[in-house]
Amino acid sequence: MTHTQPVPNTQARGPLDGLIVVEIATVIMGPLAGRLFAKLGAEVVHVEAPSGDVIRRSGQSRNPGMSAAALSLGDGKKNITLDFSDAEDQRTLNDLVGIADIIVTNYLPRQRQKYGFDWESVAEINPQCVLVTAQGYSSNSPERDRPAYDDIIQAASGLSDVYRKSLGRPQYAPYVVADKVCALSMVYSGLAAIHRRHITGLGQWVDVPMFDVMSDFNMVEQLNDYTFEPPLGDAGWHRTINPARRPHRTKDGWVCVLPYNDRQWRDFLAIDDPTVADGAAPFATNRDRNAHVEETQALIAEFAAHRSTGEVIKLCHDHDIPAQAVNRIEDLVDDDYLRRRGTVERIDHPTEGSYWRTTPNVDYSESPLQPVNLASPADGDREAVMTLIEQRRNK
Repeated sequence: MTHTQPVPNTQARGPLDGLIVVEIATVIMGPLAGRLFAKLGAEVVHVEAPSGDVIRRSGQSRNPGMSAAALSLGDGKKNITLDFSDAEDQRTLNDLVGIADIIVTNYLPRQRQKYGFDWESVAEINPQCVLVTAQGYSSNSPERDRPAYDDIIQAASGLSDVYRKSLGRPQYAPYVVADKVCALSMVYSGLAAIHRRHITGLGQWVDVPMFDVMSDFNMVEQLNDYTFEPPLGDAGWHRTINPARRPHRTKDGWVCVLPYNDRQWRDFLAIDDPTVADGAAPFATNRDRNAHVEETQALIAEFAAHRSTGEVIKLCHDHDIPAQAVNRIEDLVDDDYLRRRGTVERIDHPTEGSYWRTTPNVDYSESPLQPVNLASPADGDREAVMTLIEQRRNK
């Protein structure tokens, strides 16, 4: 099940068709925001330092500067390298600012001011532009220039402590969750400002502090009983932090079974004990189950242990109970649903050969997502970028 998907030659007009996004960003957070804009149909220009984004040198690659992360994050963009200390390159940067609808950057405030893409400089060149900045702490705080990477924000925002409540010791999530959540925040914040521009005719500066965004993200449910003043209990959402909450082993793998509401729980118990349907089920309410997570999870574990994964899923689905096999990351590239959807596709790159490309698939009835170009080397699209500047100037 590994056919090669041909690279599309034309782009459907995505929902952000006609919008120009200039991405002056590095590593994951800013480039991921740019990638999402590109997937939505915007024309995205990624500006890199002459040395190339550090993510290009992360992990293995077939050719220099074309790592797996660079292929993924660079999808749908045009790439140009600019030396901000060079007068001619600085003029090109100003030209890009002049045609941009949105600028996204995760450079620190002192760097933005030094290189001329702080809000004052941007607004002087292009008052209709929306500048979206993101860094560890608010640009309007004394901590604005303090370096902060994903692990730092996981620690600061309480996410590491949620692991302590669950597993007994602080831990980092095994993926860059702060970068990814804040990239999403950059996109929706930028689009909100574009909507405002439709009303006022003017752009604005949108600042996305990672510490603020992730603290709110974590406290939505994890502040829990500590929400009240005085507190009615401890922080931590008991259903999610209990160490018994985990996938369960089957005879041939692992499975997630989640009889969430009262009906599902009763029907789940009735699979092995049909009399439960006629009487009161143990832990019959959601409140009861949250208070007895170990006991309820033990019942699910026993149910799964003597069945195959397929049997567990079929029994649960037959009774309308949520259940899912635990997929390995490696399994996803051959998942039938993801392949049918085009969320995962195997394509041929003109220089990098075959590789797997993923898409955050959201369906639009009139403007489907379909990036037109693949990731290129750091300065691989300079001529195309200069043409874009000229076209927008003459529009």
